Amino acid sequence: MSPWRHLIRTSVGALTALLLLVLVPPTASSASDGGGDRFTKPRTVVTTDMEQDDYASLIRYLLYTNDLDTEGIIYTSGRFHWAGDGKGTLFYLPGREYTTPQTSWRWTGTRTIQDLALKAYAKVYPNLRAHDRDYPTPAELYSKVAVGNIDFENSMDRDTPGSDLIKRLLLDDDPRPLYLQAWGGTNTIARALKSIADQYQGSPRWSQIRDKVTRKAVILASGFQDLTYEQYIAPQWPKIRIENLQAGYATWGYNCNRNGQGNVRGLPADRQYFKGAWIKKNIQVGPLGSLYRSWLDGQAMPGDQLDIFGDPVLAAKGWCSPLEPYDFLSEGDNVAYMSLLHTGIEAPQEPSRGGWGGRATQVSASPELWTSVNTEKDATGADVTAYPTLRWAGAAQNDFAARMQWTLSPRGGNHAPRVSIPGPDQISVRAGTQVKLRGVGVDPDRDHLGYKWWQYAEEGTYPGSVGIAGADGRTATVSVPSDAQRGQTISLILQVTDDGSSFPLTRYARVTLRVR
Repeated sequence: MSPWRHLIRTSVGALTALLLLVLVPPTASSASDGGGDRFTKPRTVVTTDMEQDDYASLIRYLLYTNDLDTEGIIYTSGRFHWAGDGKGTLFYLPGREYTTPQTSWRWTGTRTIQDLALKAYAKVYPNLRAHDRDYPTPAELYSKVAVGNIDFENSMDRDTPGSDLIKRLLLDDDPRPLYLQAWGGTNTIARALKSIADQYQGSPRWSQIRDKVTRKAVILASGFQDLTYEQYIAPQWPKIRIENLQAGYATWGYNCNRNGQGNVRGLPADRQYFKGAWIKKNIQVGPLGSLYRSWLDGQAMPGDQLDIFGDPVLAAKGWCSPLEPYDFLSEGDNVAYMSLLHTGIEAPQEPSRGGWGGRATQVSASPELWTSVNTEKDATGADVTAYPTLRWAGAAQNDFAARMQWTLSPRGGNHAPRVSIPGPDQISVRAGTQVKLRGVGVDPDRDHLGYKWWQYAEEGTYPGSVGIAGADGRTATVSVPSDAQRGQTISLILQVTDDGSSFPLTRYARVTLRVR
């Protein structure tokens, strides 16, 4: 059945929103920095077990689909959520939340994305498209939804529409990397890879196919939520890069009231963005934002008996002690896609570079496993846990809120500046000299822009700090230390923030100095 017929059956309101797009052309041109003519959109697939925090991450994700080439949104199973086979088969693995065999576990169904999230997206799509023409239509996104391997944890014994979709994408002729997000288990991804191996292994084309798939596939996992990476992907496809981004949970994972200390998520200057007053006013608004999940908001995922976070009585008895109403709850899967978002310094092919998704380091070459870094130094030189993601959290929250405001009106709102550093991305320098850098910021709303240059020490190989004169201006002069050695690098970030509306928006540019 075509996606249009699905939409008609799903919601008359959604169809009305779509018809308005045909009859009333938008009057505003693309105002965000997400236009496809300005950068190459990352090609990506979301696989999700669609629990509460997946759902919250999905609400944010939909607001960034103008920046991404979404090729699939696929239901899959994981350690904490699986559907069962519908035949009454009992399943049990030790060390899980359940202590006796179960026929299904905390399964939220295969219609949440289509019937709730995309129905709401359809209502706000005319407004979003007025702000940026690159937003995909609801029908386009609807056509990307598929059911993968959902029966049990680790299920990968048969092909499914979801695994078939991933297989087709891995084998097609698009040369771009395919970023496979694992919000649940990696089992549907594993099944797609196994299906490719089953079809081509032993044939004259196998070496070519294996190399092509290995080069194209990149797995971005918000933790390992089943055993299929360890048991199948790592031994059978060791050259596929996988990033275990679980360290990002410290910023975006479950936010519990530990030892009565209340809501302390975020750096001190950013904590307001994780509190209920701010989230209720700026995020949980409108048809799409009202679906977002926060503490004690009265909502629950259907079918999930352990989703008690919205109920004040039940939540008090849960494993994660509740905070105040509407405080930040969890978006644990943001880490799987934030490195893809167009901020100006995104570099998903270079996981050692930092950005909104954090920064990763290589653990082993075979299998090619990277893991997110959990600690970096702040401006005072102190080691701060979760700083690789926390340092960007305030900017990310403001950006989320600004885009949620786009859903409410086709006009007004704030749009991020575009930032660049003219010249090459890497500059050859001599130790003991000075380098003058010039930044360019253009704001689509003609807001005033504030500039800040800073050294991203962990990205460079020079072990010390560098002096930056004019760090708060458009131009800055960097003093290359006299003890810098040949081949060492110094990474410099230009951070530009506008003063528009209630949500200052920030974008970046990066330049690397290499000592010769």
